[in-house]
Amino acid sequence: MTERATQRPSMARVERIAGDRVHLITSDGRALTRTLGGLRLLRHSRADPTALNPGERVVVPGGGAGRGPLRGRVVAGTPPRIETLGGGTRPLPPGALVLREHEIGRDALTPGTRVRLTPHALIVVDSGPGDGRPAGAPARRPLQTDATPPRAPMHRAPASLPMPETAPEDHFDRARMRASLDSPFGFFDPNMLRFQHTSWNQGYGETMRALGAHWASQGATFAFSWNLVQRHAVDGGREGYDWSRLDALVRYSQANNIHLVPILTASPPQPTGRRMARAISRKPDDTAAYGAFVRAAVERYDGDGRADMPGLRAPIRRWAVENEPYAKRYWQGDGADLADTLLLAHRAIRAADPDAEVIAGMVRGPGWHGDTDPRRFMDAFFDRLGARAGGERPYDYLDQHWIGTAPGVALERQYAELRTWIDDLERAAARNGFAPAPLVALEHAGRHEDERDQAEDVVKRHAYLLGSGFRLILWSGLRAAPERGAGPDHDYFRQVALIDADGRRKPAYHAYRRMTERLDDCDWPRTRLLHDQQGLVVVRFHCHGAPFLVAWSDRPGGSTAVRIPVEHAGTARVRVESALPDSGPAPRTLPLVDGAIRLDLDTTPRYLSADGPTGDPP
Repeated sequence: MTERATQRPSMARVERIAGDRVHLITSDGRALTRTLGGLRLLRHSRADPTALNPGERVVVPGGGAGRGPLRGRVVAGTPPRIETLGGGTRPLPPGALVLREHEIGRDALTPGTRVRLTPHALIVVDSGPGDGRPAGAPARRPLQTDATPPRAPMHRAPASLPMPETAPEDHFDRARMRASLDSPFGFFDPNMLRFQHTSWNQGYGETMRALGAHWASQGATFAFSWNLVQRHAVDGGREGYDWSRLDALVRYSQANNIHLVPILTASPPQPTGRRMARAISRKPDDTAAYGAFVRAAVERYDGDGRADMPGLRAPIRRWAVENEPYAKRYWQGDGADLADTLLLAHRAIRAADPDAEVIAGMVRGPGWHGDTDPRRFMDAFFDRLGARAGGERPYDYLDQHWIGTAPGVALERQYAELRTWIDDLERAAARNGFAPAPLVALEHAGRHEDERDQAEDVVKRHAYLLGSGFRLILWSGLRAAPERGAGPDHDYFRQVALIDADGRRKPAYHAYRRMTERLDDCDWPRTRLLHDQQGLVVVRFHCHGAPFLVAWSDRPGGSTAVRIPVEHAGTARVRVESALPDSGPAPRTLPLVDGAIRLDLDTTPRYLSADGPTGDPP
């Protein structure tokens, strides 16, 4: 039979895979060959219609027009509705069979795997002569703690959470891991296609190594969420902990020399059978159980030899408590409730690992979610800490995200807005007796309307945040998911990814790589924002024992002639280089005149480095 697509779905089993071609035997005995490069690989799992999450991709057999399948994404509401790929919405038919649809990797196809054929996809139905699980589904084991004997398996809804891939090559280097601990560069959710939390980004570790990014943090399906690690048992008690997915994530990360910042969320354990039910974090009712969960998580990954994850090779030292808790979509409660939860988490983290660092979740709202008073949550948080922390600051870092730009808003105004957030945090902390803490941005992204603008913005935002005292900066997303069914909010996060859905590396990818190459071996605490007025920005770094400047001008009307002092003993010349590898003027060398250089700056950032004999800085 030719490779021409069938006109209606039919069943087949995998006979063998050779290169990029899969050989199939259809249910009526015919041989069929398909090219994997042109196919989507999917898996369907049965879903509880009462436990669907907005944004999930689902299929309702016989629910569409003409009694064909209804395909689309879940839209919030009661009853739920389905947003079809054509843009319309339809109600979920009462009593309908609902299937979650997940992207899977080609490693899910093994000889004997049963698949359903469609013109553009292979849909895994079940596995071949193995353990009887759906191909690509994670192997589950009875939930248990490390300290208690195994219990009998619990009956529960089918798992639909993605399982991390096994690293194809082991690049673990202990010395490199240690040397990169102070690096500020990394990504938020690099392991998932943006914005599909159940679509694994194959080979992202290799991409991060190529980019010089050393840190990652995961949200959604890979947050260290209480409800994803522990669940209610049938008898009303609680089961033990299941670390299998997080262990796999840690193993993959360490094989690629990636440090993790786990996000601990207090989403309460859910009743058996509601495995994927959305559980918003809140102040724990059972504080002892929450504290035990946090201690167990930190103990498992602290590398002290007690109850560690089997095969752990480097400790996890930074732990974040909650993700954007100022937003009601992520936190059910006020700032005082978050402060109480942070105190519980801080106590448990330090009990397990006295050397661990604690990151307090974002409390200064930027107005993204319709905040009427973006300072109210922050003030309640710090006031409660001031009353109950006993004078000890229960965090080492504060998380402050910086995401999105309003079209037409000058960049200078956006920088000023960030400075306002920072000032508000420092004032609220000082009012309650806490010294300023370093900041981190566990998620940030910016312009996306134009690819060149995005490439410039990647460099500007990193430089500006580092000059403002941020110690860790995670860009939001590495690779975009396919456009199919993406809503407006999701579309933004697709567009700010550095790699598009087709695997094309955008100009921002190359700008990021040059940035990490130039900003290597820097003394990060010495980084300073030298100038930030009237659209002219200059940030000074100290790298390889010498000053290194990043400068640009956002003033309207084209280029601006500027004079920039370069204070470094013995320097006679300065090398000037565009931050964008594929555009901008060629590198050149300018002489120092009276301790400064003169040049024209525009919106493209320039790298300025000493090009003559160097000595110790004054």
